[in-house]
Amino acid sequence: MVTGGNTGIGYETAKALAEIGAKVIIAARDPERGAAAVEKLKADVDDANVSLQELDLADLASIQAAADQLSDSEERIDCLINNAGMGHAKGGETTDGFPIVMGTNHIGTFAFTEAMMPKLKKTAQDRGEVRVINLSSAAHQFARKLDPADLMPENKSMGRDAYCESKLCNLLHAREMARRYGMAGIRAHAVHPGFVNSEFSRSSHFPGAWQALFILTKPMQISPEKGAKTTLAAALSDDGAWQNGFYWDKEKIAQPTLPPDPEKLAKSVWAESVRLLVEKGFKLEQGKEEDAPPLTGPPSSLFPDGL
Repeated sequence: MVTGGNTGIGYETAKALAEIGAKVIIAARDPERGAAAVEKLKADVDDANVSLQELDLADLASIQAAADQLSDSEERIDCLINNAGMGHAKGGETTDGFPIVMGTNHIGTFAFTEAMMPKLKKTAQDRGEVRVINLSSAAHQFARKLDPADLMPENKSMGRDAYCESKLCNLLHAREMARRYGMAGIRAHAVHPGFVNSEFSRSSHFPGAWQALFILTKPMQISPEKGAKTTLAAALSDDGAWQNGFYWDKEKIAQPTLPPDPEKLAKSVWAESVRLLVEKGFKLEQGKEEDAPPLTGPPSSLFPDGL
């Protein structure tokens, strides 16, 4: 499953998965654009097994509905690629009152992943492993003042940037997932796709002076197809199975720029994310940490030896 799979890196990721014979679910906020992407993928890939799931990460009701539908309709989910997100915005809120950037990129992604976790754990138990890939960014290194007790302050101080902080949260989310659910067969990684020339850099995501920057740096940008390669490496390679909770760049494991005591910070961000969701009435099944039984199923045949 690829969230935001209707355009850019997400589409190229879905296309590559369809080309190796995977059943692919594209999750999209806009049903019309999602349907158009499904039809395009079917035209691009012969015999593509692809379907659409409506999902708006800025709406907890949409997240819960999508998770419920998928849990009922799909026998298993072998790989969840949390690709959807947004960039810098002038303001605004999610349907549930969270600031739009952090509320979509981190809280929405966290909520959907946790809502899908019972199905993911069951798949891992039966099949041997499951991959969860979070699209982070090299921008995580500029989140110097992330406060887990105040993830979404009303007044941002100097040095606090919602996009950079959301990308650090995506990275910490993957690390903490690996710690909590690794014994249950969940392999979670965060990836930096590169500086990609895609719809993600549109003015609604990066307004004002950002557009001039994207124009000036266009020669340095890579294609969405190339940007998808790091996601695919984390999702399909043997390294993605043998390792857990890592950060990937340029198709291989890399060293992120982490704050002091990242394990403690990751736990704190997780706890605050849960608190915020519970406060909104979102349904979460939080068991004890690392309480899953050991794996009993055979290794999954989904993941080839490399690409």
